[in-house]
Amino acid sequence: MPNGQPQYGRFQQTFSEVNHRDFEYLDPMDRPANRLQRHFGFNQFHFIGLHSEDYTLACAIANVQYVATAFIYLFDHQSGQLHPYRFIQPLGRHCQLSPRPFSGLSQFRKGAAQFRIQALERPNRYRLNVSIADRVQVDVELTQPETFEPVTVCSRAGYNGWAFTQKHTTLTVTGHVLWQGLNIPLDGNKVTGSSDWSCGFMQRETAWNWSSISGILPDGKRLGLNLACGVNETSFNENTLWIDGRAHALAPAHFEFNRKNRMETWHITSSDGAVDLRFNPEGCHREKINALLVASNFSQLPGKYFGTVTDNDGHSYQVQGINGLIEDHYAKW
Repeated sequence: MPNGQPQYGRFQQTFSEVNHRDFEYLDPMDRPANRLQRHFGFNQFHFIGLHSEDYTLACAIANVQYVATAFIYLFDHQSGQLHPYRFIQPLGRHCQLSPRPFSGLSQFRKGAAQFRIQALERPNRYRLNVSIADRVQVDVELTQPETFEPVTVCSRAGYNGWAFTQKHTTLTVTGHVLWQGLNIPLDGNKVTGSSDWSCGFMQRETAWNWSSISGILPDGKRLGLNLACGVNETSFNENTLWIDGRAHALAPAHFEFNRKNRMETWHITSSDGAVDLRFNPEGCHREKINALLVASNFSQLPGKYFGTVTDNDGHSYQVQGINGLIEDHYAKW
């Protein structure tokens, strides 16, 4: 961070480290933030998703300093059953996240539950290991294809902060999942992965919608989509369509849905007309926290996308029942 300030922009590359400790953090009255303000002002999380025709597995480690959380769930698209596990540690205990997107270990531990994301480079990849007593064992590797174009965005957050996010979709997946007696081998030709690595001095109170697809079209092309509304869109945005690893920038997105019943169909569009999708939810992972210093109203829904997306060259792609995720999140942290 030159002169203690972030490099804002949208970049088509990964970075070796986010050196947030070098940030010159000021309060709204231009005074240097004290040590406690700096500590509790910084948030970081890493989300990983696995996607196939039959299953969606989602996992995240997050540290917002007041609390650290980890969750994992498996959704069966055939039966409609969602099996979640969620854990909380006060004041970030037994939780660490690496400042290097593709180097170092991020982990969370509580009792018999252990979450580990090992980041490695050359090639860029993540090893996800989750163990929950004798009920869940996840041993998976997600590798960035050689021709994949990642998207990284650093944007302003409020008056005195910033947010950094790095998105990957259609990662190559190998490994296996043991889930409550169910053995799920992962075929790299039928399963794709996605990753959301984010951190920053984010707004104290914020909300967003997020849409994610990481799938394979009938003709074998790999299609990835990342859309967000309400966050990471000050001067730049993270909205991207990937076709066989090539990134196509998209305009701001709009999410139309019913907060009183999020299981109704959602309508997602972009202002440039490149995205016109409907999302039919099939399940919902919901978390609510309303404490003194932190609050969260979080809904992440696995389901199916239908409609069209158009790349920067004017080629349109039909999306007919591809599994993906959508999210509605209010946070105070």
